[in-house]
Amino acid sequence: MDLYLIETPLELKYFPKLDVLSYWKDRQERYPNLCRLACEVLSIPITIIASESTFSIGGKVLSKYRSNFLLDNV
Repeated sequence: MDLYLIETPLELKYFPKLDVLSYWKDRQERYPNLCRLACEVLSIPITIIASESTFSIGGKVLSKYRSNFLLDNV
């Protein structure tokens, strides 16, 4: 991590079509732990569910019988 932080950051305006996942795969030998972390995070699929629908099901999931939180905290 220290080695990565010392280096000059990329100017993204010069790399408009940068494939971030490929960038980290190419640097696997130099930054093995950061590469592994970046590849795991960047390979998580993006969901297209609207945030409103996510929060609207909250009442169905969290109840006084199914939560360790107090209702006021939820």
